[in-house]
Amino acid sequence: MTDNYRMLFEQSRERFLTYDQRAMIDWFGLEHDEDALYFRVLGAPARLDRRTGVLVCGGREAGFNESCTAYDILSRAADRPVLAGRWVGIVDLGGNTAAHHVEHLTQDLSAVDGRLEEKKALCRSWGGVEQKQGDLSFIVPLFDFFPVWIQYWAGEEELDIPSKFKCLWDANTLDFMFYETTWYAHGYLQARLTGTESAR
Repeated sequence: MTDNYRMLFEQSRERFLTYDQRAMIDWFGLEHDEDALYFRVLGAPARLDRRTGVLVCGGREAGFNESCTAYDILSRAADRPVLAGRWVGIVDLGGNTAAHHVEHLTQDLSAVDGRLEEKKALCRSWGGVEQKQGDLSFIVPLFDFFPVWIQYWAGEEELDIPSKFKCLWDANTLDFMFYETTWYAHGYLQARLTGTESAR
């Protein structure tokens, strides 16, 4: 993690601790005790320390992408965001800004190529529900209270067509997080699917 991202990480954690945790518990239906808030991230148990803001997912301390996504969503509880139940692309959320950024979101997908059945099983283990679009297509519970639709298309080497990974978002996503936070969530989902560590 670069110094800039490390600083942003700490600032996001400190800012999260200033928000009303009672609102988070009530609106998102979180299990809790005096020490922590409990929920699931891609089906794995997660513990967020109420005093330090440290997030532990699946037994390990969470990284930048999943932590900052959780901080942003949970901090919106007082606004009572509601899912629309309608899926849109990143360009629909970010407009012209997103159109310039989309090509930078997809990283190396070689770990998925040729391993579709294994990766589909992984998505099912997260609690994902398979869809029909794409070579791999699942609506997965990024958090208990926030799903994301992930899609993957295998490339065609003979035609010089690269593999492609994308996320579809609930139309009300920007009620749950900043546009920039969708990048963090996208990066986390792609890293989990490919089995690689996030760059941040």
